[in-house]
Amino acid sequence: MKLAAGRDEHPDIEVVTVPPWTILIADDSAFWRGLIRAGIEAFDRAATVIEAKNGQEALDALSEHPVDIAFVDLAMPEIDGTEVVERVRHHGKMPFFVVVSVTSDAQAIARMRKLAAYDYLVKPFGSEAITPVLQTFERVSQPTRILIVDDSGTARAIVTRILSHSIFNLTVDQAGDGVTALENYAREGADIVFLDMNMPWIDGASTLRLLRAVNRHVRVVLMSASSDIAERAQELGAAACLRKPFFASDLDRAVHQLFELRLPYSE
Repeated sequence: MKLAAGRDEHPDIEVVTVPPWTILIADDSAFWRGLIRAGIEAFDRAATVIEAKNGQEALDALSEHPVDIAFVDLAMPEIDGTEVVERVRHHGKMPFFVVVSVTSDAQAIARMRKLAAYDYLVKPFGSEAITPVLQTFERVSQPTRILIVDDSGTARAIVTRILSHSIFNLTVDQAGDGVTALENYAREGADIVFLDMNMPWIDGASTLRLLRAVNRHVRVVLMSASSDIAERAQELGAAACLRKPFFASDLDRAVHQLFELRLPYSE
C-alpha cells in the first residue's frame, strides 16, 4: 500500500513509493492494442504503457526503455513478433514476454517456450485475460523466501540449482534435518518449504506437523522419489508435491499452484 502521509506528520510511518511498471504493447491492430491497454488499466497498479504498431517500433522501444512486461503480436508487419523475441533474447535484457497470436500452432508455441516467453495468448480473448499475467508478474517481482529441508547436502544443492532457473525471485535457505528446519522457520519464516519425505530421525511427515505448530498455514511442497508421493501428500494435507528428479518447469508449476496463479500456456 502506498501511504500519502508525510514524514513530519507521522514520523513512525515510512512512505514507500512503488515505481510504475513499464509495459510495451506491440500489435499492428489498434483494436488489440486498446483491448490489452484496457486490461492493464483495470489492474490496480501504476503502469506506463508504450504502444508499437510494428516489430521495428517494438525493438526501438525495447532498446530505449527498461520494459518490464511486453505483449507482442507474432504477426506484425516489417519485423514479426518472433523475430522481436529472438533478437531481444540474444542481444538484450529479457522482459516478461507475453506473445499474442491468432493461432495455437504447436510449433510456434514450442518455439516461444524455447525462447523463454512467459505466456502465449490466443486471439480472440477479453481484456480480463491480461489480469493473470499481471498477477504473476507482480508475484515474480517480489522476493520469495524458500527453505529446502533434506538430510542430503547433495540433494539440497541440486534443488538449489534447479531453483536458480525459476522465473520467480527466490531467496534460498537450507536445513539438513527437521529440528534445524523448525528453528529456521520459527526464526526467519519462509514463503514455501520444500521438504524431503525420507529423512532419518524426524521424517518429512513429522517435520510437517512441527512446522504447522508454528504456522498452520505453512506452504509445504513434499519431495520424494517414491511413486506414492502424490497420495502421501494428499493424506498429509501438503500444498503440493514433487517427485524426484524434477525440473525448473515442475517447480514453477508448483509455485504457480501455491500462489493461486494461472499456469502459462494453458487455455
